[in-house]
Amino acid sequence: MTAAEPVFLLAPARSYSTVAVALLSGHPDVYGFPETLVFNAATVGELLREGTGWARFPLRQSGLWRAVADLHEGSQDGDAVARAREWLADRADWPTTRLMDHLIDLARPRVSLEKSPDTSSDDAILARCMAAYPRARFLHLVRHPVTAQRSLHEHWRPAGRFRSEKALITEAAAFWYLSHQRIIAALAPLPAEQWMRVRAEDLLTEPRVWLPRILAWLRLDGDPHIVDRMLLTENWRFAGTGRSDDLLGGDPKFLRSPALRPIPAPGPVVFDPSWGLHDEMCDRMTDLAHSLGY
Repeated sequence: MTAAEPVFLLAPARSYSTVAVALLSGHPDVYGFPETLVFNAATVGELLREGTGWARFPLRQSGLWRAVADLHEGSQDGDAVARAREWLADRADWPTTRLMDHLIDLARPRVSLEKSPDTSSDDAILARCMAAYPRARFLHLVRHPVTAQRSLHEHWRPAGRFRSEKALITEAAAFWYLSHQRIIAALAPLPAEQWMRVRAEDLLTEPRVWLPRILAWLRLDGDPHIVDRMLLTENWRFAGTGRSDDLLGGDPKFLRSPALRPIPAPGPVVFDPSWGLHDEMCDRMTDLAHSLGY
């Protein structure tokens, strides 16, 4: 395993993963991708067709467009993005792993860092990632189950995905729990040096403590002057939403205001009684949270 192996950040949605990538991307030897969703399908054509089914999220694939445009042309303007979309359409028969290889090659000698929350949301997607890159490093980012689920409620509710508040709350609990269980099971067989787990609250609250630890694991220079530059998350090449203000590839709220901001410290693992979650589910989430350091 060399320092040039890619790094995949594994975390369910609403785990501060976009902020974490923006932080790490401030290192001169790291190329932090927006969300590419590249492992969601076996071929580029299937990946592009998948995007057409997300009528409520028409820009779901714009992170991939931005990455291709940036690596091909050093630009994310409208023309470059249009050419990136054409380039992808012309390679519909490519395996998505070939596309990822291509992007990683273009990013070299920088270390590629990619995160797409979808990767940890499905067994097949995560297996595709890990099978394609068995020597990659994996950063498992975790967030307190109560604040993560509150954020999921707020994020999912406007989309009208659920018929009832109870269904939304139950799905958010299952999503947090199953995503982390899936990641834990996938990482368990790997050598200890190939993966690292970090609490998002620690990273964002004490970045000068935790960034050097992550950089040491990645075998990258952790000079304090470099770390200071990494705190300027607004300088990430994918911060913002493009000149047209309609490109995403991460948490929209952060992309539109990408400066690093303090977050509350994690409190006790106590679920809101008004959520009406079953005791067994609360007990399982509490045990998992404790194993993750909460």
